[in-house]
Amino acid sequence: MLRAITTITTGLVVGLSALGGAATAVSTETGTGTGYPAGQCTAYVASQLSWIPSNWGNADLWLIDARRAGFTTISGADVDAALPGDVAVIAADAHTSDGRASDDGHVGIVTAIDESAGTVTLSSANWPEGDTTPRSLTFATSDIEGYILPPSGASMPASLSTTSSATSPAGTPN
Repeated sequence: MLRAITTITTGLVVGLSALGGAATAVSTETGTGTGYPAGQCTAYVASQLSWIPSNWGNADLWLIDARRAGFTTISGADVDAALPGDVAVIAADAHTSDGRASDDGHVGIVTAIDESAGTVTLSSANWPEGDTTPRSLTFATSDIEGYILPPSGASMPASLSTTSSATSPAGTPN
């Protein structure tokens, strides 16, 4: 219930953000027109999710900038509250189970969560750094610093939907 209430406020902020130049859907390979440098994880995420504003800076600042913009964020420790379609943030220079994040951090779109395995699968680009090909990556839940929740009514692009076996704590499909 709390998630639904907070996303109503976020929806209003996103509406206002759109007036200030929110990102629009663009080529996933270049990120052109997103407000982020082409080939970066931030450009990829903004190209896939039209609700991402174009001014959040480097990935390691996205949780702070999202909070300032009125978006709902949750701690990485609250993985049970995360859902596919949320944006996962990995801290700058974090040493993860899948390598090291850059000095600017990393972001990706959650496509699946498997709490029993302790993993989160992301759609992202520029991991490892320099590889601009969008790909699916799986991280330990402990690698995630936090999540940015989409505004009410936002949906994950169909191209990112998965048929994973992610389950909730009760064992029912997400």
